[in-house]
Amino acid sequence: MAQQKDSIVKVPVSQLDSSVLTKVEVEASFPGGENAWNEYIRIAIEKNIKKIMRNKPSVGTCEVQFIVDRDGTITNVEALTLKNSTLAEIFTDAIKKGPRWKPATIDGKPVKAWRRQKVTFRAPD
Repeated sequence: MAQQKDSIVKVPVSQLDSSVLTKVEVEASFPGGENAWNEYIRIAIEKNIKKIMRNKPSVGTCEVQFIVDRDGTITNVEALTLKNSTLAEIFTDAIKKGPRWKPATIDGKPVKAWRRQKVTFRAPD
């Protein structure tokens, strides 16, 4: 049996302006890259560490999804895991109040796309 090669799905230009995509060539990214993202989230958590520690459901991994628009604006922020925990509240709030992101691209053009990010919190020993 012959193996099928993955094919790249071409999205019509008209859809690039209005659709929220899940597959892109280059993912949306936080300004300054992954190290800047990690530092930004670390600071947000440290500012609220006592509040998080009082909330046992906040221990674990919180995954959040959101849309990065073509201009880098963040919308539709929603916790997918640890919903209603203090960690989810702080994480989603940090994303909502954060800087604009570098948008995802297809063929070098910015597109509106979904993005998922995770943060894991472990209680200190």
